[in-house]
Amino acid sequence: MKEFDVIIVGAGIAGLGVAGLLQKAGLKTLLLEKSKTPGGRSKTKEVPGGWKIDTGIHAVDGGDKSAVAELLRKVGKTIKWSRPIEGNKLFDGSKWMTMEQYFNFSDAEKKMLGELENKFANMTEAEIDKLDSVSLTDYIKENITSPKVAEFFQVTGMVQSTLINADEISMGELIYIYREDMRHRSAGNNMGNARMPVGGIGVLTGTQAAAVTELGGQIEFGTPVEKVELGRNSFIIKAGNNEYQTKKVVLALPIWNMASLISDPSGLLPKGWLDRMKSLHDTTSCSMGYTMGLNKPLFTEPVYLSAWRVPGLGLPLQILGHTNFDETMAPPGHMIAFIGTPCTPTQCRDEKFRKASLAKFWEVLGVMFPGFEETVVWKFDGFLVGIDGLARSPGLTGKLRPPVFMKEVPGLYFAGDCYTGRGVGMNAASNSAMICAGKILADLQHQPSH
Repeated sequence: MKEFDVIIVGAGIAGLGVAGLLQKAGLKTLLLEKSKTPGGRSKTKEVPGGWKIDTGIHAVDGGDKSAVAELLRKVGKTIKWSRPIEGNKLFDGSKWMTMEQYFNFSDAEKKMLGELENKFANMTEAEIDKLDSVSLTDYIKENITSPKVAEFFQVTGMVQSTLINADEISMGELIYIYREDMRHRSAGNNMGNARMPVGGIGVLTGTQAAAVTELGGQIEFGTPVEKVELGRNSFIIKAGNNEYQTKKVVLALPIWNMASLISDPSGLLPKGWLDRMKSLHDTTSCSMGYTMGLNKPLFTEPVYLSAWRVPGLGLPLQILGHTNFDETMAPPGHMIAFIGTPCTPTQCRDEKFRKASLAKFWEVLGVMFPGFEETVVWKFDGFLVGIDGLARSPGLTGKLRPPVFMKEVPGLYFAGDCYTGRGVGMNAASNSAMICAGKILADLQHQPSH
């Protein structure tokens, strides 16, 4: 039976990050991944004709100054980033408008927004932590008297969290992300330096994987883990015909995937813990919509497009024109656009609801972009439950998220966007990876064992 200092299950952003950090610190690591390529929910697929299609999260808040970039730097890597998203435009039912035009704040409302931004910018981590159990709805009731300013934060919260109702959005997490965006703003850019890896998200995860192997770590792709058996002094990982033994294991998986792998013959887990993890299966963000290739751009501005509620449907709309930021993703003069809506898990799984919603979207797109159908080269629709892992909801953000370790089972660790680590999508996973690796090294008292 092969032995390693640490075995990591799952080669997404977090698993790759933990493996790279621990390998650099001198530990002997093994990373097991069921797919044939790295990335987890974040991959790039090349399509004949010069198209590259990203799956998962596309833009990284903070870009080259993000937690994602910091994690890369810690393992000795950098990548090239696209131009930044410079703003957000909203659809009012008939036309696209800048945020300033859409809200048209009065002087009093501008003052209120400025005071709130100043308050958020100067909040300590402890102050933000206290708001992790408070919903955006409740915060608005207590602190925001202007309906327009309230709607501004509802839209912002929806874009950040992929959640459609303000009472499901954690104010602590919203403030943390908003504060980070403010720190990264520059002249003419109010979107916090959000960027994409040039060449697709696969460039990022491929670079992470290269760092692991170059540092001496071992990655086994196409190796689905069937069981993680917990023991009092070590763990046994069963994957196909292979068994691996280790004293430390990291499960870098969504909670609902992780829970089904664990075997606990010695009864080490706290009573009800696995049931609690499984119960969070639908406490997540979801989306449905279209990915389209077009022979000319729907729009050319380096902005993100949103609609707070699609007319006649009551759901938000989000549009990212990927090629407006990274033209290498499509043939010259062409466009890739991601057009979708956040929704609930119930809505996402309801085939009748999805068909009706997508048909309505198609109709509305004709109003937003007259004649766009003639430019469509290809399109496909889809849906995904669990876009960003555990939802950024009250009681489930910051330190209230499941921790990256289990004190009752020494040697069992977790990483990813379901565990402790703030930020949007890949930033949350990257922060979680750095916290997890730091905890493991602290537990070893910074003395790698061989």
